[in-house]
Amino acid sequence: MSLHDELAKLRDLQQVDTQIYQREQARQALDSGDALKQEAIALLKQHDAAAAALRTAEGTQRDHELALKGLEEKRKAVNAKLYGGRITNPKELGDLQKDEEMIAGQISHLEDVLLEAMEVAERARAEEAEIGTALARAKRRWQETVAHTKAETARLTQEIAALQPERDRLAARMDQSLLRRYDEIRRHSQGIGLAVTDSGICSACHITLNRELMDRMVEGVDVVLCENCGRILSPSL
Repeated sequence: MSLHDELAKLRDLQQVDTQIYQREQARQALDSGDALKQEAIALLKQHDAAAAALRTAEGTQRDHELALKGLEEKRKAVNAKLYGGRITNPKELGDLQKDEEMIAGQISHLEDVLLEAMEVAERARAEEAEIGTALARAKRRWQETVAHTKAETARLTQEIAALQPERDRLAARMDQSLLRRYDEIRRHSQGIGLAVTDSGICSACHITLNRELMDRMVEGVDVVLCENCGRILSPSL
Protein backbone atom coordinates (compact mmCIF):
# COMPACT_ATOMS: atom_id res chain seq x y z
CA MET A 1 0.00 0.00 0.00
CA SER A 2 1.36 3.43 -0.98
CA LEU A 3 2.24 6.19 1.42
CA HIS A 4 -0.58 8.30 -0.01
CA ASP A 5 -3.04 5.56 0.95
CA GLU A 6 -1.60 5.47 4.48
CA LEU A 7 -1.88 9.25 4.75
CA ALA A 8 -5.50 9.06 3.62
CA LYS A 9 -6.21 6.62 6.45
CA LEU A 10 -4.27 8.90 8.79
CA ARG A 11 -6.53 11.80 7.80
CA ASP A 12 -9.56 9.75 8.83
CA LEU A 13 -7.88 8.92 12.13
CA GLN A 14 -6.98 12.57 12.71
CA GLN A 15 -10.65 13.55 12.36
CA VAL A 16 -11.63 11.16 15.14
CA ASP A 17 -8.64 12.11 17.27
CA THR A 18 -9.58 15.78 16.91
CA GLN A 19 -13.05 15.07 18.21
CA ILE A 20 -11.61 13.14 21.14
CA TYR A 21 -9.01 15.81 21.87
CA GLN A 22 -11.58 18.62 21.80
CA ARG A 23 -13.73 16.79 24.34
CA GLU A 24 -10.71 16.01 26.54
CA GLN A 25 -9.75 19.69 26.49
CA ALA A 26 -13.31 20.76 27.26
CA ARG A 27 -13.41 18.31 30.16
CA GLN A 28 -10.14 19.63 31.57
CA ALA A 29 -11.33 23.23 31.22
CA LEU A 30 -14.44 22.64 33.34
CA ASP A 31 -14.61 24.71 36.51
CA SER A 32 -13.94 22.50 39.52
CA GLY A 33 -15.70 25.01 41.75
CA ASP A 34 -12.71 25.23 44.10
CA ALA A 35 -12.48 29.03 43.87
CA LEU A 36 -16.20 29.38 44.56
CA LYS A 37 -15.87 26.93 47.45
CA GLN A 38 -13.09 29.01 49.00
CA GLU A 39 -15.20 32.15 48.54
CA ALA A 40 -18.11 30.46 50.33
CA ILE A 41 -15.82 29.29 53.16
CA ALA A 42 -14.45 32.82 53.60
CA LEU A 43 -17.98 34.24 53.68
CA LEU A 44 -19.03 31.55 56.15
CA LYS A 45 -16.24 32.65 58.51
CA GLN A 46 -17.29 36.29 58.08
CA HIS A 47 -20.90 35.35 58.74
CA ASP A 48 -19.96 33.43 61.89
CA ALA A 49 -18.05 36.48 63.14
CA ALA A 50 -20.95 38.80 62.24
CA ALA A 51 -23.45 36.50 63.97
CA ALA A 52 -21.26 36.43 67.09
CA ALA A 53 -21.01 40.23 67.04
CA LEU A 54 -24.79 40.45 66.68
CA ARG A 55 -25.34 38.13 69.65
CA THR A 56 -23.00 40.27 71.74
CA ALA A 57 -24.71 43.50 70.66
CA GLU A 58 -28.17 42.10 71.36
CA GLY A 59 -26.99 40.79 74.74
CA THR A 60 -25.62 44.21 75.64
CA GLN A 61 -28.91 45.80 74.59
CA ARG A 62 -30.91 43.37 76.75
CA ASP A 63 -28.65 44.04 79.73
CA HIS A 64 -29.20 47.77 79.41
CA GLU A 65 -32.95 47.27 78.99
CA LEU A 66 -33.06 45.17 82.14
CA ALA A 67 -30.98 47.74 84.03
CA LEU A 68 -33.26 50.53 82.82
CA LYS A 69 -36.33 48.57 83.85
CA GLY A 70 -34.81 48.06 87.29
CA LEU A 71 -34.10 51.79 87.68
CA GLU A 72 -37.60 52.70 86.56
CA GLU A 73 -39.08 50.32 89.13
CA LYS A 74 -36.79 51.78 91.77
CA ARG A 75 -37.83 55.31 90.79
CA LYS A 76 -41.47 54.28 90.94
CA ALA A 77 -41.01 52.93 94.46
CA VAL A 78 -39.25 56.12 95.57
CA ASN A 79 -42.01 58.27 94.06
CA ALA A 80 -44.62 56.16 95.81
CA LYS A 81 -42.97 56.93 99.15
CA LEU A 82 -42.28 60.55 98.22
CA TYR A 83 -45.81 61.37 97.17
CA GLY A 84 -47.76 58.70 99.04
CA GLY A 85 -48.36 60.92 102.05
CA ARG A 86 -47.16 58.38 104.58
CA ILE A 87 -43.80 60.09 105.14
CA THR A 88 -43.97 63.55 106.64
CA ASN A 89 -40.50 63.95 108.13
CA PRO A 90 -38.80 66.76 106.17
CA LYS A 91 -35.38 65.08 106.33
CA GLU A 92 -36.72 61.78 105.02
CA LEU A 93 -38.63 63.61 102.31
CA GLY A 94 -35.45 65.47 101.39
CA ASP A 95 -33.48 62.25 101.20
CA LEU A 96 -36.17 60.68 99.01
CA GLN A 97 -36.10 63.71 96.74
CA LYS A 98 -32.36 63.38 96.36
CA ASP A 99 -32.74 59.66 95.63
CA GLU A 100 -35.37 60.41 93.01
CA GLU A 101 -33.14 62.99 91.34
CA MET A 102 -30.17 60.64 91.38
CA ILE A 103 -32.22 57.79 89.88
CA ALA A 104 -33.64 60.16 87.25
CA GLY A 105 -30.09 61.11 86.27
CA GLN A 106 -29.10 57.44 86.08
CA ILE A 107 -32.17 56.69 83.94
CA SER A 108 -31.35 59.57 81.57
CA HIS A 109 -27.77 58.38 81.18
CA LEU A 110 -28.82 54.75 80.71
CA GLU A 111 -31.40 55.75 78.09
CA ASP A 112 -28.57 57.35 76.08
CA VAL A 113 -26.43 54.25 76.54
CA LEU A 114 -29.34 52.02 75.53
CA LEU A 115 -30.02 54.07 72.42
CA GLU A 116 -26.39 53.68 71.37
CA ALA A 117 -26.54 49.94 72.09
CA MET A 118 -29.68 49.65 69.96
CA GLU A 119 -27.92 51.40 67.08
CA VAL A 120 -24.94 49.06 67.41
CA ALA A 121 -27.25 46.05 67.41
CA GLU A 122 -29.12 47.36 64.36
CA ARG A 123 -25.87 47.82 62.43
CA ALA A 124 -24.73 44.35 63.48
CA ARG A 125 -28.09 42.92 62.38
CA ALA A 126 -27.81 44.59 58.98
CA GLU A 127 -24.23 43.39 58.50
CA GLU A 128 -25.12 39.83 59.49
CA ALA A 129 -28.04 39.86 57.04
CA GLU A 130 -25.92 41.27 54.22
CA ILE A 131 -23.15 38.71 54.68
CA GLY A 132 -25.78 35.98 55.06
CA THR A 133 -27.26 36.93 51.68
CA ALA A 134 -23.81 36.93 50.06
CA LEU A 135 -23.06 33.55 51.66
CA ALA A 136 -26.28 32.02 50.35
CA ARG A 137 -25.51 33.36 46.88
CA ALA A 138 -21.93 32.00 46.98
CA LYS A 139 -23.14 28.59 48.15
CA ARG A 140 -25.71 28.49 45.35
CA ARG A 141 -23.12 29.41 42.69
CA TRP A 142 -20.71 26.79 44.03
CA GLN A 143 -23.36 24.07 44.11
CA GLU A 144 -24.60 24.95 40.61
CA THR A 145 -21.04 24.93 39.26
CA VAL A 146 -20.23 21.57 40.82
CA ALA A 147 -23.47 20.09 39.49
CA HIS A 148 -22.81 21.49 36.00
CA THR A 149 -19.22 20.22 36.00
CA LYS A 150 -20.34 16.78 37.13
CA ALA A 151 -22.96 16.57 34.39
CA GLU A 152 -20.62 17.88 31.68
CA THR A 153 -17.83 15.55 32.79
CA ALA A 154 -20.17 12.60 32.50
CA ARG A 155 -21.40 13.73 29.06
CA LEU A 156 -17.91 14.35 27.65
CA THR A 157 -16.56 11.11 29.10
CA GLN A 158 -19.41 9.22 27.51
CA GLU A 159 -18.77 10.87 24.14
CA ILE A 160 -15.05 10.07 24.33
CA ALA A 161 -15.85 6.46 25.17
CA ALA A 162 -18.23 6.32 22.19
CA LEU A 163 -15.51 7.60 19.84
CA GLN A 164 -12.81 5.26 21.13
CA PRO A 165 -13.94 2.10 19.27
CA GLU A 166 -13.84 3.98 15.95
CA ARG A 167 -10.40 5.29 16.84
CA ASP A 168 -9.21 1.78 17.64
CA ARG A 169 -10.66 0.44 14.38
CA LEU A 170 -8.95 3.10 12.26
CA ALA A 171 -5.65 2.75 14.12
CA ALA A 172 -5.62 -1.04 13.69
CA ARG A 173 -5.66 -0.84 9.88
CA MET A 174 -2.77 1.61 9.68
CA ASP A 175 0.94 1.09 9.25
CA GLN A 176 2.00 0.83 12.89
CA SER A 177 5.32 2.59 12.40
CA LEU A 178 3.57 5.61 10.90
CA LEU A 179 0.92 5.44 13.62
CA ARG A 180 3.54 5.54 16.38
CA ARG A 181 5.23 8.51 14.73
CA TYR A 182 1.89 10.29 14.36
CA ASP A 183 0.90 9.60 17.99
CA GLU A 184 4.22 10.94 19.26
CA ILE A 185 3.85 14.16 17.29
CA ARG A 186 0.21 14.49 18.36
CA ARG A 187 1.09 14.25 22.06
CA HIS A 188 3.30 17.31 21.79
CA SER A 189 1.26 19.28 19.26
CA GLN A 190 -2.12 20.03 20.84
CA GLY A 191 -3.66 16.80 19.62
CA ILE A 192 -2.85 17.40 15.95
CA GLY A 193 -0.26 15.08 14.40
CA LEU A 194 -1.22 15.54 10.77
CA ALA A 195 -1.51 18.74 8.72
CA VAL A 196 -3.19 18.93 5.35
CA THR A 197 -1.66 21.23 2.75
CA ASP A 198 -3.97 23.60 0.98
CA SER A 199 -2.47 25.79 -1.76
CA GLY A 200 0.94 25.14 -0.31
CA ILE A 201 -0.01 26.23 3.21
CA CYS A 202 0.22 24.05 6.34
CA SER A 203 -3.27 23.73 7.82
CA ALA A 204 -1.87 23.51 11.35
CA CYS A 205 0.56 26.43 11.62
CA HIS A 206 -0.45 28.29 8.43
CA ILE A 207 3.03 28.89 7.01
CA THR A 208 3.74 28.70 3.32
CA LEU A 209 5.66 25.50 2.56
CA ASN A 210 8.74 25.56 0.34
CA ARG A 211 8.67 23.97 -3.07
CA GLU A 212 11.03 21.13 -2.13
CA LEU A 213 8.75 19.93 0.68
CA MET A 214 5.72 20.12 -1.58
CA ASP A 215 7.46 18.09 -4.30
CA ARG A 216 8.57 15.41 -1.83
CA MET A 217 5.06 15.17 -0.40
CA VAL A 218 3.52 14.76 -3.87
CA GLU A 219 6.06 12.07 -4.76
CA GLY A 220 4.99 10.09 -1.69
CA VAL A 221 8.33 8.39 -1.24
CA ASP A 222 8.81 9.25 2.42
CA VAL A 223 6.97 10.98 5.25
CA VAL A 224 7.35 14.75 5.05
CA LEU A 225 7.13 16.97 8.12
CA CYS A 226 6.28 20.66 8.25
CA GLU A 227 9.53 22.54 8.73
CA ASN A 228 7.81 24.92 11.18
CA CYS A 229 5.46 22.87 13.39
CA GLY A 230 6.87 19.37 12.79
CA ARG A 231 3.55 17.77 11.87
CA ILE A 232 3.18 15.11 9.18
CA LEU A 233 2.13 16.69 5.92
CA SER A 234 -0.58 15.22 3.71
CA PRO A 235 -1.98 16.46 0.39
CA SER A 236 -5.49 17.88 0.53
CA LEU A 237 -8.27 15.74 -0.87
